[in-house]
Amino acid sequence: MCPNCRDKLCKVVEQPDGRLVCECGRHSWPNAAVYGEACRKASLTVGKTVHTWTQSF
Repeated sequence: MCPNCRDKLCKVVEQPDGRLVCECGRHSWPNAAVYGEACRKASLTVGKTVHTWTQSF
């Protein structure tokens, strides 16, 4: 599923050249690694909030 489409659920399809594109055609990624990173960032992102990363010892 496309991590950027909020209005509907778009499937992501792979083109013959290896590029990934969502079905609506608005979003694309050059390869699967970049798509995976986009999905990871979308799962971490909360609108208009500041993320503070801490590490405890």
